[in-house]
Amino acid sequence: MAAPSPLKAAGPEAFPQRLEPMLATMASEPFDSPEKIFEVKWDGIRTLAFISGGQVRLQSRSLQDITQPFADVAAGLARAVRADGVVLDGELVSLNKEGLPRLPLVMQRLQRQGAGQKTAVSYELFDIVYRGYRPLLGEPLWRRKGHLNQTVRPSATVHLCHFEEGLGVAFYQAVTALGLEGMVAKDKHSFYYPGKRSRHWLKVKVSRTANLVVGGYSFGGGQRKELFGGLLLGAYEGKALRFLGSVGGGFGADDLKSAYSILSQLHTPVCPFAEPPAVPRFLYWCEPRLVVQVKYGELTEGGHLRFPIFTAFRPDVDPGQCTLAALRGG
Repeated sequence: MAAPSPLKAAGPEAFPQRLEPMLATMASEPFDSPEKIFEVKWDGIRTLAFISGGQVRLQSRSLQDITQPFADVAAGLARAVRADGVVLDGELVSLNKEGLPRLPLVMQRLQRQGAGQKTAVSYELFDIVYRGYRPLLGEPLWRRKGHLNQTVRPSATVHLCHFEEGLGVAFYQAVTALGLEGMVAKDKHSFYYPGKRSRHWLKVKVSRTANLVVGGYSFGGGQRKELFGGLLLGAYEGKALRFLGSVGGGFGADDLKSAYSILSQLHTPVCPFAEPPAVPRFLYWCEPRLVVQVKYGELTEGGHLRFPIFTAFRPDVDPGQCTLAALRGG
């Protein structure tokens, strides 16, 4: 792919008012490469910062101005950036009590919901695409990293992202152990292509697995109208079965038929969950005797699975062994 052309000639009059961020392509597994650097994949809000004439403006991936909800970050940038005519790329991040970045927390701040107004937020910076009103789009990443280090003085709210060179597998193992979302592998020589999803940047998400109890299923539609739409999943907290979400993806044709043949024999008029879930479809409750394995992104603060995908039936696992403590690593 050829180097991107500057949007206009350099200078204050050509400074962009909006800019779409460059995007990464999904990769299935971690890898090592001497041509790559490896960074944390943050669970936050992708944000570009525009600094011009002493003013700071924050822009979301959807090109919306989000400066006001994060005025403290903008003020921190005004103090941290040692140049004018600058566009920075990074992620707005908020940490939970365990010190892990969680998107719902920073979204509360964006939407100004309750305690979210007081939630601490940091700006994790990983790229710079304008400096001194000059576009850096056609410069290689390793050189842009140098410009970034020269331009930004880190502070309590403004951080420069750490990265490792070459050792992607070890880096992935580290972010997995820390409970982070994943990593991004970037070609050291990659240019910056606004609004483009490029294979020069590859994201590898951490997948977690869990054995969970099926407590019911929702009716299906389309090709599944004779079977089911999704399985209602839970785990035990003491003797109470807690609802954690539903899974509808990952099933092959044989999986659908096998699950339905088992579940149709387990119908019960009594909801097995301690608190009946608010599921917006017709459903059947089932005796909690079938265990399935799913992979998922994370367990949210509210106790629900993000992005669950069915992987296998687990007839070898006792439902009573499917506990919230095991899910949380306790």
